[in-house]
Amino acid sequence: MMTCRGILAGIDLGPGTGKIVSYAACFSAAAQAPVRLLYVMDYLLTPPSYLMPYIEEETRREETEMAGWQAVLKESGVASDYRLMMGRLHESFVTAITEYQPDLLIIGYASHAFRPSSSERLIRYLARPMLVVRGARSVGADTAPVAIRKILCAVDFSENSRQALAQASAYASAFSASLHIIHAVPSHTLKERWSRWHMSSSTEMDQFDASADAEGREALSRMIHDTGLTSVQGHLGHGMPSDVICAAAESGEYDLLVLGARGLSYVKGMLIGSVTEAVIKASPCPVLIVH
Repeated sequence: MMTCRGILAGIDLGPGTGKIVSYAACFSAAAQAPVRLLYVMDYLLTPPSYLMPYIEEETRREETEMAGWQAVLKESGVASDYRLMMGRLHESFVTAITEYQPDLLIIGYASHAFRPSSSERLIRYLARPMLVVRGARSVGADTAPVAIRKILCAVDFSENSRQALAQASAYASAFSASLHIIHAVPSHTLKERWSRWHMSSSTEMDQFDASADAEGREALSRMIHDTGLTSVQGHLGHGMPSDVICAAAESGEYDLLVLGARGLSYVKGMLIGSVTEAVIKASPCPVLIVH
């Protein structure tokens, strides 16, 4: 059952704002939750007094824009308000979350080659269920209603991924969407490193591959059974988890990808990398991150 007290949608009043508002309206309708639009005038330092008249004028313009987006939500039947804040981006979001206590945060996504973007910093440090609107499947959301018909949930059998599956199941029910589960076994990467370190034979590596496959299928079947999702399809893939997950989301034309913010490392002491961050950067559709 879907329960959501409120949705906080972070917007920058740029070209991508319409997409954020559309997804906020879509998830609001599914969860029967009000929306608060948040815009942060990102200032690292307190502006000097001589700039205040210009800032006040800018604030009035942006409040007018915010009111316009609130009107768009109203036309869609969504209860909403808006908040304009001035200060450091991350600290402003923390303050807004503390005040509003949303059950879902919606933000856009942009990546930079040489430094973390604002969205990447928010994703990394805000421990809150978060919908990251990105990918080719979100294109056109600002001109047409969003439809969530197919949901893919990536699991690694950690407690965090169990929570992600519960959220995916709840949203699938709310959207009347089909739900599919995928587990990626990073056997190719593990075999490559195992061979380098232990000079294992090809027979031993094949046995390892078969064992990993069997264990993965058994764990996936058990997870589906334990959660009572008997009609849900489970899939197993081999390779780098982020590559496997994004390829499945692309080939299956999914509208939403759900995964946990943290999961298991498959071999103690071996860091494969942050699957969540890699998936967000390459996903062809919006990503719901469950903390």
